[in-house]
Amino acid sequence: MRAFWGLVIGAALLMAAGGAQAQEKLRIGHVLPKGSQFSEAVRVMSEELQRRTNNKYVLEEHPASELGSGPAMLEAVKLGTIDLVLSSSGGALAQFNPNVGILDLMLLFRDEAHADLVLDGPIGKSLLDSFKDTNTVALAWAENGFRQLTNSVRPIKTPADMKGLKMRIAESDLFKKAFQTLGAEPFSMPFAQLYPALKSGQAEGQENPVTTIVGSKLYEVQSNITLSNHTYSPAVILINKEFFDDLSPEMKTAFVEAARAGGKASREFVRNRDREGMKVLKASPITITTDFDRAAFEKALEPFYQEAAKQFTMEKIMAIKNAK
Repeated sequence: MRAFWGLVIGAALLMAAGGAQAQEKLRIGHVLPKGSQFSEAVRVMSEELQRRTNNKYVLEEHPASELGSGPAMLEAVKLGTIDLVLSSSGGALAQFNPNVGILDLMLLFRDEAHADLVLDGPIGKSLLDSFKDTNTVALAWAENGFRQLTNSVRPIKTPADMKGLKMRIAESDLFKKAFQTLGAEPFSMPFAQLYPALKSGQAEGQENPVTTIVGSKLYEVQSNITLSNHTYSPAVILINKEFFDDLSPEMKTAFVEAARAGGKASREFVRNRDREGMKVLKASPITITTDFDRAAFEKALEPFYQEAAKQFTMEKIMAIKNAK
């Protein structure tokens, strides 16, 4: 009898081992630190993916540019050398897929509800579909958050306050043109190099969401923050197209739904962390400026918008800007 039960237990262990071996780990990379809004998206997506695929797939997170820079990871997903990437607008994403560059326009979105309305509607779906030409599949929108201005020179209230500031910006031609239009001196560098650049004075300022500013402790090396909400930064979860195309219809649905759950979680995370992050900033020595003159900035950016319309058309820009 003991031998019989030994065989049963042994068979069960072999079956368990076989099940464990059958689980496929998919690598997903992003540029933000562990514990960030992107980490939260990956965590929730992975949990949902395991649940919806009966543990067939699990995500293996590689944060903080472990798998390369933002542009490098996008190319790697395109080539299939990594499986997925979570990448935000305001950087390499618009170079990878110029169609989404329209989201990089400064002062395009009024608030979070406006951003959700656009991205969860036909415009957002059309932009996700536009990735089909990049050998990737855009599964869902996630969030990096509304970006705020920080610097170590002076409070920023009007366009005149931007003049001459050496601002580190994301790697986006549209960001660069907008900041140049406002009189700043913008330049790009990898996010991983930003903190030391601000500390040394190589960069005088930068722009990122509050949750990123606090999570990466950028407030330690900046003396001013303006709550400008000047640009909304969505993110997208991309998967290699060949891998996705080989999935069954049921598995494709599982990946899309899991990604949407992860994207939703990142939105909730950012908005909660922004509120918590403001408590951290208020307790720090940084000067917080709230009277950002949006109307004056919109007026100063009129030449920028006229130029951007040549690429995206004013009709598409205004469809987003005036969406209700």
